[in-house]
Amino acid sequence: MKSLNPVAGKTILIIGEAGFLSDGARKALIARQAVLAGPVVIPSAMECLSEGLIFDAVIIDVTISDEAMLWMNEWLETRRIPFIFAHDERSETPPGGFVVSGRPSDIDAMIAALFGGDPSYYH
Repeated sequence: MKSLNPVAGKTILIIGEAGFLSDGARKALIARQAVLAGPVVIPSAMECLSEGLIFDAVIIDVTISDEAMLWMNEWLETRRIPFIFAHDERSETPPGGFVVSGRPSDIDAMIAALFGGDPSYYH
């Protein structure tokens, strides 16, 4: 029986430092049957992407360098791989945007942005 959850069976690459993906967020995404890769740090992430490894979506820590952000943005958009920039719940980033936490509302917002009905939305 196929799951009705839009993230079920999808591989999501997490790009950020080790603490970027909280335990609660990891458990919440796995509970929705997502397959997680990472988190991986920027040099490794750029290598993974360059080697053509296949991911259904990418969640990127908003605190990465501007250069890495621009490179990933272009690379992912060219391949039409949905991605979002987010921050962890401990971050001192200004409010707004996506938050990587175990809260259902945060997980649902990320899933909707990555796998929702609007195919023109890639970040």
